[in-house]
Amino acid sequence: MIDDTDAGNDDWCYAPAKTLRGALQRGCGAAGAWVATHRVAPELVVDCVRRDYRWDRQVDERTVYLARLVVDVGLSVDPIVEQLWRTGLNTGYDGNRFGQSVEVLAALARTHVVAAADALRRYVSEGERWIEVVETIADSWPGEWWDDLAPIVAGRAVNALPEEEVFAGREPWSRWAGSDRRIDALLQRARPSVGWQCPSLRYREVPVAGLLSLLADPDASPETLSAVLHEFARHRDPERRLLDVADRLAARPDARSIGLVHALVKLGPQTVRHARQWARSPSHPLWWRAVVTLTEHGDVEDVPALLDALERLDSDKDEWCGYDDLARGFARLGVAEVAPRFRSLWRQSPHSYERAAYVNALLALDPGTTREWLPDALADCEGDVRLVAARHAPLTGEVFRQLGRLRDSPIERTDVQEAAAERLARA
Repeated sequence: MIDDTDAGNDDWCYAPAKTLRGALQRGCGAAGAWVATHRVAPELVVDCVRRDYRWDRQVDERTVYLARLVVDVGLSVDPIVEQLWRTGLNTGYDGNRFGQSVEVLAALARTHVVAAADALRRYVSEGERWIEVVETIADSWPGEWWDDLAPIVAGRAVNALPEEEVFAGREPWSRWAGSDRRIDALLQRARPSVGWQCPSLRYREVPVAGLLSLLADPDASPETLSAVLHEFARHRDPERRLLDVADRLAARPDARSIGLVHALVKLGPQTVRHARQWARSPSHPLWWRAVVTLTEHGDVEDVPALLDALERLDSDKDEWCGYDDLARGFARLGVAEVAPRFRSLWRQSPHSYERAAYVNALLALDPGTTREWLPDALADCEGDVRLVAARHAPLTGEVFRQLGRLRDSPIERTDVQEAAAERLARA
């Protein structure tokens, strides 16, 4: 792997979805299945490990997918280890190249790639971003694989920089707390201030009428509105009278930050009448909330509004979020005409988190064609997609082999393993 000079540069484009490179970048099952059964250039896999191609790194999955690609092409871990050390120099934003290297190596270690485990253990001993690495391996490896690192970590804790954060409530810290004063000193920095309290606590005993009066007060501060809306969202029964102030609050420039939508979500079907009004105008600040409400609680009279929303999403070539909500709504309402669009999204969208919603919707709207696509979905990057495929893919010889791989894989999700085992047992 060469040292690319744009390590922190996110100015790049996806390759076309119909190419193997583009499909691998998107984490598509068809590409994963192809790599598992054909000779491909290792550089294609190196590229996907080198750069984090996820559309949304908070929710899109890649680690298991990438680890399987590395195994299937017989790629040495050396280029991944090289990137681990090169990007782990705390030189600023790196496009998650360091984090992805750590996660892929941790997954490979669970598949008994000894060199991957050795590389991460060495990094904990010598690397600059050792806290991130020890938290990652403790989160994914069995305890007996990392517990012996405690003395090394205790020694490094003495020199930990103030800006290096630890998450005290997670492993390995919960296991090591109290075992060494040096580790305890590091954990002390992570404890929250005893003075913090829930922002809505002061309104816990205020009657609903009083809370509504605060929301109706034009002079109420953003902090007050946020706390009151939090109180409604988390601690009160659904209150329909929130709809009386919804339009005025939605018009505020800070409507998102004060948490209006979270309070409205709790009302469920009670918002349908208002949602139909809001959905008529894409410029309305609650337009998308209205669309989601109609996908969840609307009926056939709302299909035109949902089709308009689909067209609006399609018109923004850089927007991939929200199709999952529409897919669930179309499936619930039986709108089969959208099936071709969601089959296209299945292959084209880089936002892989939404893919399971497309697949589930297509199973409802066009089950015959969808089942023909499911064998490849067994190799998808998203665990929820693999789960659907494990339950519904036609039982061909290749599907039997893939189900066995999922059942026996040490890096597979438990529910996917169980679904694969159940299909095989019933066959």
